[in-house]
Amino acid sequence: MTSAQFHKVDPKSLIKELAVEDLCKTADQRYKEISDPRYLIARPFSDLYDAPWFLYRLGLVFCGLRLAKTMNVLDFGAGSCWLSRWLNQMQCSTISVDCSTTALDIGKKLFEDYPIIGDYLKSPQFLPFDGFRLDIPSESVDRIICFDTFHHIPNQEQILMEFYRVLKIGGIVGFSEPGIHHSQSPESQMEMRYFKTLENDIILEDIKKIAESLGFREMYVKFSGNPYLDLTIEDYQKILEGRIPAKAMVSLADQMKDSTVFFLVKGHYQPDSRLHLGLMHKIEASPDKVVIKAGELAQLQVTIENTGSAKWLHENVRDIGVVRLAVHLYDDNLKLLAEGFYRLGLGSDILPGQKIRMDVAVPIAASTGRCILALDLVSEQVTWFEKVGAKPKLIDVIIDHLDYEN
Repeated sequence: MTSAQFHKVDPKSLIKELAVEDLCKTADQRYKEISDPRYLIARPFSDLYDAPWFLYRLGLVFCGLRLAKTMNVLDFGAGSCWLSRWLNQMQCSTISVDCSTTALDIGKKLFEDYPIIGDYLKSPQFLPFDGFRLDIPSESVDRIICFDTFHHIPNQEQILMEFYRVLKIGGIVGFSEPGIHHSQSPESQMEMRYFKTLENDIILEDIKKIAESLGFREMYVKFSGNPYLDLTIEDYQKILEGRIPAKAMVSLADQMKDSTVFFLVKGHYQPDSRLHLGLMHKIEASPDKVVIKAGELAQLQVTIENTGSAKWLHENVRDIGVVRLAVHLYDDNLKLLAEGFYRLGLGSDILPGQKIRMDVAVPIAASTGRCILALDLVSEQVTWFEKVGAKPKLIDVIIDHLDYEN
């Protein structure tokens, strides 16, 4: 046997040679040949060396997707569905899609044997894929995650068209894929030569051109350095001063050639109160000082303005991300007595820049003396607005025990 027999495999030639259906059958056969799928189920912790790299890329994808609780997420190329399980743990709902029914069966067993901590918002779905069309209604998913899958796809334009169709307006597709020379690596060549597994290069310029032609509004790329690069304390100090060491720049360039984390956005992205980003308010109330008798309500006229970039939701699954006016009770030394003891719904979704006015009657438990009410907003099960920088409105309350009628 001579070295001439080991010719370079061109992924474009493989695409011409094999139909989409053939590649799907090949993928399923690879899963069928696995006698013990535990290492697939245990991802990303199956390999001690690869786990940090998996987690690093996964963190970039989660961040760039701008995930929020209760989102409906399509896990495309889900394989053993380990990532779908993580998404459910974060209180998203998932549709696990794969062309291998064997892989999806492994995923179902994963969910049966290792259910998430807590309750599912919605039972996870498992959807076989024919390589062409997603059996999913149009504009029905919030996010799509494609983790180490897109470089195996021969008909990328058709798949991007399907992604665009099923995404809601403002939805995002997140990809973690290899880089521009992926097909030339020894592992990729072996996979294509012996197993007929497509190992395509990922050329962002080409993907961007296709995506724009289909209607995607934006592509952005995550800055992904080399997590295995170690720097000296001197290098660290140079970076703080804006002087990037040459070895860091070279490592960054090499890494981004080998790995790409990128995103496509359909329409205009509008953050909402299921995520803490973009939450900000301005609260005004009158009067600033209230004098009441014990047992009376503190009557206030409150004006609330959405000064952030996120839409405030007034209803959602299990009230997750629902924004309400909430009141904390402090003593006159600003010692917290009761957190969020009073809550009041806003009645409708509130868009950025919108202002509402409310008549509020707050019950006070104290019987006499002085206390302070702090008016804030809460995105239920997400965050208090104060925690992300908003300023509560403080109201002095004097509780007079005297009966002026006698």
